[in-house]
Amino acid sequence: MRILHTSDWHLGRSFGAVSLADDQQAFITWMTAEAMSRNVDLVVIAGDIFDRAIAPTDAVVMFREALRTLQAAAITVAVITGNHDGADRVFAYDDLLDRSGVYIRGGYSKIGEVITLNFADGPLDLVMLPFLDPQAAPDGLSEGAGEVTADATDRRRARTHQSVLAAAIAAATPSLFAPRSLAVSHAYVAGAAVSDSERQLTIGGTGTVDASLFDKFSYTALGHLHRPQTVGSRPTVRYSGTPLAYSFSEDHAKSIEIIDMAADGTCVVEPVAIPVGRPVLTVTGLIDELLRAEPSPEAKRSLVRAIITDPGVVLDAKQRLSALYPNVVEIVLSPPVVMRGDGETPLDRNTVTPSEAATLFWIDSTGDEPSAEQLEVLHAAIAKAAAEIELKAV
Repeated sequence: MRILHTSDWHLGRSFGAVSLADDQQAFITWMTAEAMSRNVDLVVIAGDIFDRAIAPTDAVVMFREALRTLQAAAITVAVITGNHDGADRVFAYDDLLDRSGVYIRGGYSKIGEVITLNFADGPLDLVMLPFLDPQAAPDGLSEGAGEVTADATDRRRARTHQSVLAAAIAAATPSLFAPRSLAVSHAYVAGAAVSDSERQLTIGGTGTVDASLFDKFSYTALGHLHRPQTVGSRPTVRYSGTPLAYSFSEDHAKSIEIIDMAADGTCVVEPVAIPVGRPVLTVTGLIDELLRAEPSPEAKRSLVRAIITDPGVVLDAKQRLSALYPNVVEIVLSPPVVMRGDGETPLDRNTVTPSEAATLFWIDSTGDEPSAEQLEVLHAAIAKAAAEIELKAV
């Protein structure tokens, strides 16, 4: 059988002020066509379908139409919710959708469930492990048989993502009978590389889980981290990553995973590059240097961050650069910082005047003495501020 693994669509998300709706629709159109052309049996979406709990209407419609297209092609679909999704909204009609070959799970309502799917070459045990908030775990969830224990209060206090995910897998394990199995999980597996655009699951490291939790599964389709990668010692525990770049740290290639799984669970995994969506690009330099550059066609279609290193004030940088880079999203003013020599005598806060302090700060920041005109503006601003302070004190 053949599986397509994708995750973290974040439908409804924008990149700064730039809408990504067209890029997301282009990905869905390409992905569904790819699934059909490659004769995929099962499409897996490992969480964060939407970017927020209450998704905008156009994002909901986009997701619905994707499911309709796959269902019409007789492709089974397995979807879990992630930490960005409103689980109770996404899986509200899961029992009705099951009958159509679309399996959606969220929260703790069906933890421990094993869904046995039958394909032409044999059965597959499917275990769906959506994002599990430790604080929302039912009291009866434990790493044993799932019974309520005498120290339930202590267990609630000590819950982590590792403990609730381990308990969910333990609850499912007795029902794994098929020669092959697939886990779908939305979690941060320890040792994986992160990006700037992921929302932390918890503070202080308690949000990570061990890759060894998934040792019993033939393949584990992971979601949450935005970079495609394998984690742990087994090549079949994998993140597919996001289909699009959602931060400037995501300058890596985007892909889906195609998995050919034999009847005994042996897997051959093929990453397939996603040809749609806009890449991200960071350009750095003086404004005049950037304006003299001749961007490549790829740079012109990229979402651009410009880091401007001029020592002085740069006006209308975004508007000026937009003539070269139509999708300038972010301007970062980063003038060089010139430090004073270590041998200089520190300023005496009791004797230095505001004008002297402002002048020295100017020199430290720009490396140059302020001009006469600039000094005049500095002194006028200081005098005005002093007058306002005196007036308030009266």
